[in-house]
Amino acid sequence: MDHALPMQVRLAVVSLRDEGYTYEEIASLLGVGRASVSRLLRRQRETGKLDRLRRGGGVVSPIHGRIADLLCRIVGEMNDATLDELTKALIERAGIKTSRAGVVRAMARLGFTRKKSRWLRSSATRPSTVSGARSSARSSPR
Repeated sequence: MDHALPMQVRLAVVSLRDEGYTYEEIASLLGVGRASVSRLLRRQRETGKLDRLRRGGGVVSPIHGRIADLLCRIVGEMNDATLDELTKALIERAGIKTSRAGVVRAMARLGFTRKKSRWLRSSATRPSTVSGARSSARSSPR
């Protein structure tokens, strides 16, 4: 949701302040919050601009194009590797800076899925329940 003040209101805030109105009076007259008046006037003092701030976006992932192709090759070569091992291999082979979370997101973008838990083959010598132990003991040849 966009809560930015229209440019007319921004200009009115500056104009009213120049006329000597307090922040509270400006907020009341224009129907905006006192904090909005304060932020707008501070931004105007510091930058000289009343334009809206750019939206943030964080760091762009380096895992695109040829780096993504390299990740696909690494996954093919090391298909049983953990995410930590894949991340380490990608960093070493591509010479990039990335994180485990970045590799997870890139793999999801590339259509790879991952196991949620470790799969362990059941052992005939160590049943997991008492009833399993009894049935295992009865069925084993002596």
